[in-house]
Amino acid sequence: MLSPAQGLSVLALTLTPLAAATAVASDQSLIDQYCSGCHQASDESGSWSRISQQRKTPEGWDMTVARMQVMHGLELPNDARRDIVKYLADTRGLAPEESEAQRALIERRLNRIESFDHPIYQEMCARCHTGGRAQLQRRSQGEWEHLVNFHIGQFQTTEYQSMARDRDWFGVALDEIVPWLAETQGLTSEAWEAWQQAEPHEPEGEWQLWGHWPGEGDFYADVSVVPAEGEDAYRVALDGAFTDGRRLDGDGQAVVYTGYEWRARLTLNGRDFKQVLDLSREHPGGRIFDDLDDALGMQVTMLPQEAQAANLVASLPASLKAGERRRLVLLGHGLDKGEIDLGEHVTLRRVVERSAHRLVVDVEAGSQLPTGWLPVTVGESSADALLAGYRQVDRLEVSPALGVARIGNDKTPPVSGVFTAAGYTQMGDETLPLGQVPVRWDVAPWDDIAERDEDVKFAGVMDAATGVFSPAGAGPNPQRQYNANSVGNLRVTAAVEGQPEIQDEAQLIVTVQRWNNPPLR
Repeated sequence: MLSPAQGLSVLALTLTPLAAATAVASDQSLIDQYCSGCHQASDESGSWSRISQQRKTPEGWDMTVARMQVMHGLELPNDARRDIVKYLADTRGLAPEESEAQRALIERRLNRIESFDHPIYQEMCARCHTGGRAQLQRRSQGEWEHLVNFHIGQFQTTEYQSMARDRDWFGVALDEIVPWLAETQGLTSEAWEAWQQAEPHEPEGEWQLWGHWPGEGDFYADVSVVPAEGEDAYRVALDGAFTDGRRLDGDGQAVVYTGYEWRARLTLNGRDFKQVLDLSREHPGGRIFDDLDDALGMQVTMLPQEAQAANLVASLPASLKAGERRRLVLLGHGLDKGEIDLGEHVTLRRVVERSAHRLVVDVEAGSQLPTGWLPVTVGESSADALLAGYRQVDRLEVSPALGVARIGNDKTPPVSGVFTAAGYTQMGDETLPLGQVPVRWDVAPWDDIAERDEDVKFAGVMDAATGVFSPAGAGPNPQRQYNANSVGNLRVTAAVEGQPEIQDEAQLIVTVQRWNNPPLR
């Protein structure tokens, strides 16, 4: 029997390639073998009580199987667990339209504020876990009722916790929440019916990928995806660079669930990451994150390298400042031929790399560079709103507005505070987005209590150049009053380099470890 920590291993098993391709009939046999002792098989092929009345993400099914192991003593070999989760996610998953609203939860994007259409759903269901966790499930009305009963049976203190003592929690859950969930998240849907008939997205081939690595900078890479042993399993190789010229190399393994849910383990420049992608999008995108510190992650976009109509898709960076000399990376198709024209105020100094899907150049923006969108033309491709020119930053926006970091140690690694600063400039009545602009970061006490307790001294260290806050170690601190932990309540401030008067701020709460870290929280 697995321990809770082993059971909720964040898809540690299912994110590795399957040992061998497994036929659907064999997967059904595994459920008959390991699950039918409690879940009765029906006369209909591939249908079992409780199991067939639910649909979930790969993470959701993995958490369900883990709970069967931890709470009910299910003994299940690792290979069988992988195959069962794969089969359930493929046959009882969510369509892309159904998972779209909660991609942030699937991608482990922290520090977000939830809101829902139901007036008390947050108070009823989002006190112990995110509301999005239930939004990533589809059930029949009877199964939603079973879930309410499960909460009362498994967590007997539910009705006595905050925001439950002032109401008939059980009655409200059954009479108000269940009907709403059954209506908005019922077992059947047109989206799921259509998706089951659609052709799965095939990731095999050559791709280009780009994003921003906190603390490292913008990057781009050629990605090769080839089949591996196992059903919908792939090997991945990355060959790329940061925009300042430093190398970025890596490889990994991936599995595709439900025809579009890409899950991979990657090693990039010697560091281990996980990757979640939605392959159903026109430009597949998602997030790469450090599994031990999931605040450290990067949103990425992928684009096939295969020949398409000439076009420009992305620019790294997103803006150029007057008088600035820097490296510019343009991504798209059909970029290997023709004249390169960035407008009369941008001088092309050197072509560093040029291919059909990528152009890397060193450029210099003139001192008279106008504020506004710069005309970008590469051969037959042109873009009018891809690269912004500016003379000054008029507004700064720090994200997230409220962040949470966690102290840690070897057994429970710390969770960083990761902040970004987006710049904007005014062009008449229009506000022009500049993307991330150079800033200096600092922290200060959030309030009088934080100042009294010297939170800035004890809670951790902010990297002034990157916006990454590294929390202090966990455990009692003898230098603090009452030997308190090194927690804190901090004010994070970003100021534009060369324009220190242009600032924005956010709040950072540095708190204790989180002991239960399931893939969907």
